[in-house]
Amino acid sequence: MTTLQITDLCKSYTIKGTRHHVLRQLSLTADCDRITVILGKSGCGKTTLLRLICGLEGYESGSLKLSAPINIGMMFQEARLMPWLTCRENISFGQKLPRQELDQLLATVGLTSFADAYPKQLSGGMQQRTALARTLAQHSQLILMDEPFAALDYFTRLQLQQELLCIKKLTHMGMIFVTHNIDEAMTIADTILVMQKGRIEKKIDLPVAKERDLLSEPYLSYKKSILVSLLAPDNI
Repeated sequence: MTTLQITDLCKSYTIKGTRHHVLRQLSLTADCDRITVILGKSGCGKTTLLRLICGLEGYESGSLKLSAPINIGMMFQEARLMPWLTCRENISFGQKLPRQELDQLLATVGLTSFADAYPKQLSGGMQQRTALARTLAQHSQLILMDEPFAALDYFTRLQLQQELLCIKKLTHMGMIFVTHNIDEAMTIADTILVMQKGRIEKKIDLPVAKERDLLSEPYLSYKKSILVSLLAPDNI
């Protein structure tokens, strides 16, 4: 099992001569074959952390290590599809995929009937499914997901959360999923890491269950604990 180990990671930006600290000696450990959710309010450094993990940006101090080399993919909040390419072509963009593998990817994300549709002909949920299939086509063993369902309506979001869990069972890939939605975190996570002001402040390992009733214990207690942490006076 591959493990991501981050220790005392620091990152800041300088804007008009003023230094803004984004990550402040952040430390975490994540198993790369599980779903780890980074949960926190907007501006706490969640997206910056993902960008550092996948190498899009550098950090100033600390360490970020994988116990073994793995392929890492990233899925953004926007689908970022090429409007002049079909669904099938977007999934295979930049690589040559065997037709059988491409057909399997389309089936995995439920888009077989829309293989030749263009992005403007797809709903928001379908566009995100296309983006997910494109990431899966890279044979990623760990996918970093930056609030990929945030712009979708409530019902589409619930559906895609369940589909994501099904894909996880089929592919056995790991995920680091960023969100500010507590219910979403408790629905999909194996582990929730609560992030505040550039640090990981709380870790919650959720019980393994086929289905989770978020209106029952222990999930109500988890939610209360997270809310108390995020809404503490010192953190507002």
